[in-house]
Amino acid sequence: MDANGTESVVDDRADRSSSIGERAGDLVACVVVWGAALMTAAAVQEVFTFLPGFVPWGGESPRSFLTSIGAAAGLVATAVFASFGAGTISVRVAGGRLVDGMGLRAPVSMRQTLRWAAVGAAAAVALWAMAKLLALFPGLTSVPADEDPRLIAVAQTSTPIRFMYGLIAPAPLEELAFRGPLLALLLALLAAQHRGSWTGRRWVRWSLMGTAIAASAVVFAAGHTIGGSVNVAHAVANAVITTAVTLWQRSLFPALAAHGLYDAWAFAWG
Repeated sequence: MDANGTESVVDDRADRSSSIGERAGDLVACVVVWGAALMTAAAVQEVFTFLPGFVPWGGESPRSFLTSIGAAAGLVATAVFASFGAGTISVRVAGGRLVDGMGLRAPVSMRQTLRWAAVGAAAAVALWAMAKLLALFPGLTSVPADEDPRLIAVAQTSTPIRFMYGLIAPAPLEELAFRGPLLALLLALLAAQHRGSWTGRRWVRWSLMGTAIAASAVVFAAGHTIGGSVNVAHAVANAVITTAVTLWQRSLFPALAAHGLYDAWAFAWG
């Protein structure tokens, strides 16, 4: 091979190495921005502690609100400095990619808005029906309301505040944490299929998605053990329904609507 050919091979390898480094930097930036979004969503839960008449039932406090806001700001600052230092994508671009990957773009038409609203409402009804059915299932247990400190605190909070808390507090954090990454993974695998990459092959795609969905549901259910086995079973059903809605509609909005509507009803009226 002549000198020109050798230089070409070296240049190709350098380009590939640079491309891999840039993709890794992009991924890190998106993960950091995702972490900031999670901290912001957590702060939404904590802000209710500033409302008169709210009795914390999930560890909410003004101090934890400040901690969440501080963590979100710190992550954004880290992403900004890292992007300047390493030459990776900007925080604004990373945020845009995160929005695209997790299906958080605003609906492009009234028809899409109505479709997402209808799907979210139907999923909320399905969650409510599943909760009622699981409560009747033999072998499943639940903690009595007068023994569960969370339910005691809920009962001491006014109904309008309980409704608003359920509507806007838990869903953003949980959907961003559990369903958002699944949609991002699906879209990444579909993009790999379009490029002809081996990760886009059907068996690889289904294997990765199946494993990720199962792991997400298990971790989500593990965080709902306090209320007894009924609550765990319903958490699994919640994960299945919201995951299916998210992947079907390629957006987090229907799942956010379903989760928020169900929680609002459950917190306000049981």
